[in-house]
Amino acid sequence: MIQFHLHRMFYKMMTLWQHLKQKKTAPSPPVVSPAAIWHCLNHYAYSDAIFLAERLCAEFDSDESIFLLATCYYRSGKPSQAYTILSGKKIVSEKCKFLLARCCVDLHKLSEAETVLTGNVGDLISSSSCSSFIETIISDYGDSSPFALQLISHIWWRSERSHLAAEACRKALYLNPFLWQSFQDLCDRGVKPDPEPTKIFKVDNLDNFNKCLGSNSHVNSTPLSTYNLSYESVNTFNSSTPAQKMVNMSVPSSNSSISSGIQPFTPDMNNAKAIFVRPIGRKVKVINENAYSPLTPSFGVFPLENSDNLSVCSSQSMVLVPSATLNETNDQKFISKRSSKPVFSQSGNTSNINNLGTQQITMPSSPMSHVVRRSSRIITNNCSVKENTKSPNKKFASPKSATRKIKSGLIPKKSVFADITERHPKERGVVEVETLTLAQQALNLQKKTTEGLLSLLRDIGIAYLQLSKFNCKKAIQLFQSLPPRQYKTGFVLSMIGKAYCEQSDYLQSIKYFSEVKEHEPYRDTLMELYSTSLWHQQKEVALSALAQDMTALDRNSSSTWCVVGNCFSLQKEHQTAIKYFQRAIQVNPDFPYAYALLGNEYLVTEELEKAITCFQKAVKLDPRHYKSWYGIGAIYQKQERYELAEMHYKRALRINHSSALIMCHIAVVQNSMDKPDQALHTLHIALTLEPKHPMCKYQRAQIYSKLGKLPEALYELEELKEIVPKESLVYFLTGKVHKKLGNIHLALMNFNRATDLDPKGASNQIKEAIDPTNNQSPLDDSDDP
Repeated sequence: MIQFHLHRMFYKMMTLWQHLKQKKTAPSPPVVSPAAIWHCLNHYAYSDAIFLAERLCAEFDSDESIFLLATCYYRSGKPSQAYTILSGKKIVSEKCKFLLARCCVDLHKLSEAETVLTGNVGDLISSSSCSSFIETIISDYGDSSPFALQLISHIWWRSERSHLAAEACRKALYLNPFLWQSFQDLCDRGVKPDPEPTKIFKVDNLDNFNKCLGSNSHVNSTPLSTYNLSYESVNTFNSSTPAQKMVNMSVPSSNSSISSGIQPFTPDMNNAKAIFVRPIGRKVKVINENAYSPLTPSFGVFPLENSDNLSVCSSQSMVLVPSATLNETNDQKFISKRSSKPVFSQSGNTSNINNLGTQQITMPSSPMSHVVRRSSRIITNNCSVKENTKSPNKKFASPKSATRKIKSGLIPKKSVFADITERHPKERGVVEVETLTLAQQALNLQKKTTEGLLSLLRDIGIAYLQLSKFNCKKAIQLFQSLPPRQYKTGFVLSMIGKAYCEQSDYLQSIKYFSEVKEHEPYRDTLMELYSTSLWHQQKEVALSALAQDMTALDRNSSSTWCVVGNCFSLQKEHQTAIKYFQRAIQVNPDFPYAYALLGNEYLVTEELEKAITCFQKAVKLDPRHYKSWYGIGAIYQKQERYELAEMHYKRALRINHSSALIMCHIAVVQNSMDKPDQALHTLHIALTLEPKHPMCKYQRAQIYSKLGKLPEALYELEELKEIVPKESLVYFLTGKVHKKLGNIHLALMNFNRATDLDPKGASNQIKEAIDPTNNQSPLDDSDDP
């Protein structure tokens, strides 16, 4: 513990020393505006952003410019270039370190990523010092700390330090419950989320909205906590854009009582239609049609007509707050009049004035042009103008024209700001109170929206937790109880399809995955399970069509090549299937399901050493990948090493405790070890879970036949014929039982039926059962079809 803190202190001292060295020479101002680079990035013009960022780095070599250039490369899909840029510099800022660690993870340089994040003390972190290290991460990375913790947890999962990774995931979720991946990692790894989803996804846990929603520092906006509400902020707008000028009117000061611990909500002012301000003494309301459009109620966005949440301002005694900056030097003041109708300005367009009661006007995109138009038009006899003596040629609109506009009712006589400035200071304080009321309403709306989203995440989280525990029936019920708009999404439908696939109910799995492709044809997640369900149902045409769709969609997806591999596997072209499964691993070396599919193909082609290697790689990537544990058990069973087979089957069963298929294989191994009673008990449990599981019923019938319980065996086989009426092995075993009973004609009838259904697969066994000259007796129970 002490050694960890000493290393950490030394690392921070070295970092501070490097920072001070950089500060010795003050750099010259950059010739390229970072805002122009972010503007290109936000519009996906990556080549232009890279070009401008390189010009900025040439003039202004600092952590900020390096970070911007690396970000341009990373967002354009070039993490190697971003890594080279960052690793070649002595970076100091935490955001540069975070981006460098992100690049290292993408390039599978996990050790280096951990060194960047932990400061050369990663190997010293233990369970006792983990909490201290996490607090250091939170202190260093600030609002980015949840994402840094999520990244370090990914590294720790991969390096098999599950206890540290789980702690980092829990803390990341506590700081930002919107990080669904952290919750999913806990569930997939079999670690119980602490606390439960009902407490994780709860608004009371949000210590700071900044860690959840961010401060939008890269879109030319300022964190709300930096704004200072005063009379000047009402009278003069200091922001650089019309949207931000309106934000200044609606945010509390950093030391106000309502901003303690929580950052107020910033309305999406870029898409806002208008902001209305009532005169003093009335509450202020914000209308943002785009930001508050009726969406899914689960997200906590309420319709505008709901007066309890966000009521639309009445049309009485309202004026539109102008977005132009007032020029107090020349005493130019906007003139407005309190009238019974609201007054709007829409860049000179007055064609829709008759609809002012309901119309919302789009704010002008250029603040400067807006200022010129209003300063040149809104001048009346009541306005005292002091012309700038240094600009004698400057002219203003004549009072007569302004008077005519006033008479026509288009422009009011007195500005709301002129009215405010003439009021007593006590009345000015009322304006500040009204603005605080606006901020409080925005904060309340933000909390309601957050509560709605967290409520949805809570419902999905509970369902996903049940699925991760392989309580598939319960998970399906929970997913199906979600709101209709959420239920009809690819994620939810694919989760239900996965649950049915885990239950070996492949027809239902196909049904839901086909709905996924119908609603979201671009989705490739879990399509490998869809192809597996199609493989089990022998649907060659559908599987071939899915393979074509996936290759056309994304050839760089490992799921695509798993689908193609399953397609060739179904056509018995195993070597081609192996090639495509290897391609899936090449695309994503961290995909355990691809290793499991490749292992199955090697198992079919009798390449057992390669098969067991693939399964072992899969369980190393994901210790809970029960299908790979099951595959290892199948290899040992094939080698007649039944004790090892039973051990690995039970390992898989501990993960997926509801799998009747795994229980069936355990019963087969137990029967092979001459433990028929244990085998029957295992099959009884399996059939309790899935009463119509065909393989379990077949194995129970076979054990009954071996024990001489022939009526019980016939009863199982007759039920099995109704479940799988075209399975040749069922008829073959029925023929053997009838032959034991002396029913030769019934035995021959069932043998013939088995031959008709599968003339190649069971022909040798049937001939052995019919031919009396065969050395092996057809009544020998050691016969294992």
